[in-house]
Amino acid sequence: MARTYHFVIGSKDARQRLDRYLTQHLPKTLSRAAIQRAIEAGDVTIDAHPAKPHREVRSGERVVARLDTKLQASSSKPGREAWSVEPGAWDRIRPEPIPLEIVYEDDQLLVVNKPPGLVTHPAPGHWSGTLVNALAWHLSQAPRSRLQAAKVGLELGAESVASLPRMGLVHRLDKDTSGLLVVAKTEMALRLLAKQLKDRTMSRRYVAFVEGHVPYNEGTVKAAIGRHHKDRKLMAVRYLGGRQAVTHYRVLKRFGEGARKGAGGTRQGAREPSPLAPRPVPLYTLLEVSLETGRTHQIRVHMAHLGHPVLGDPVYSRHPAGYWRGLGITRQLLHAYAIRFLHPATHQPVQCRAEVPEDMRRWLSGYDLTTVFEGGKRP
Repeated sequence: MARTYHFVIGSKDARQRLDRYLTQHLPKTLSRAAIQRAIEAGDVTIDAHPAKPHREVRSGERVVARLDTKLQASSSKPGREAWSVEPGAWDRIRPEPIPLEIVYEDDQLLVVNKPPGLVTHPAPGHWSGTLVNALAWHLSQAPRSRLQAAKVGLELGAESVASLPRMGLVHRLDKDTSGLLVVAKTEMALRLLAKQLKDRTMSRRYVAFVEGHVPYNEGTVKAAIGRHHKDRKLMAVRYLGGRQAVTHYRVLKRFGEGARKGAGGTRQGAREPSPLAPRPVPLYTLLEVSLETGRTHQIRVHMAHLGHPVLGDPVYSRHPAGYWRGLGITRQLLHAYAIRFLHPATHQPVQCRAEVPEDMRRWLSGYDLTTVFEGGKRP
């Protein structure tokens, strides 16, 4: 049900971004992403004129927002990925005994090491066999958990999965990206962890194999990302209409013939790829990657933009899935290996790490990732 909100900007709120101002003053059920989409759709005006999300508000201006209070983070626009589940979808979600590797857990949150091939949350075509189905089962076995699934038949406490926006997921990983995900068990935990993510104080680090030899030992990609102008299912670097995206990277190792000194002068080894890889590509690079922002497919899009797409990526590389299967690669070789954040209740730092899966280890060719996993130099 739509509701209209009226605001007059005060002097204390002047010079704030419009989307940030509305996030602070609208009901908490509306996420900033949903508000941004409403602004872009023309549902928000300043002095009766449409505006952009980044527009700075001025003292005395009148802001009118006509929004659906049940919008959460979903959208009716085609091609937009929604965090929330469509009405009635909870009736299709059932707890399933899918094995999970829990790296950390307490009454407020848990951190899971998602395997490759596991869809994060239910969506059309994937109402079962997802991480959420697995979490529902796991939490049904944990009586102390405050996160319950009352709408899917679990009696665990006062709150429910459906009552938490995004089903408690603080962030997501692509189906074929492995690694660490944080899941909130309480509304407070979700709110405070999401704030850390938005404020860029939650550290997320990845390891990735990319095509070719990346020429510089470290670097930063600052390129806005938005929906592809032709295929709305894909993302692309968009200088007009994209959202700010920042990715840092550093070279850990260059593999294959021609490996040589990097631009920074650090000598790189020249060992051949592992014989376990049936038909290895001649040149590839192992990167450590960290994110400032969290756009959809960000690392994959930015690496392709650099001319070094992630190995095994049939979407953003120049090769189809069949080519990668011929090399023994069945998914993009990207793994979220480390995450660091402040605990929402104790405010103490929580650090988690997850070793790379076997399908990535065989491309290391003897390279030891121990120093990286033990918290070596960051990008």
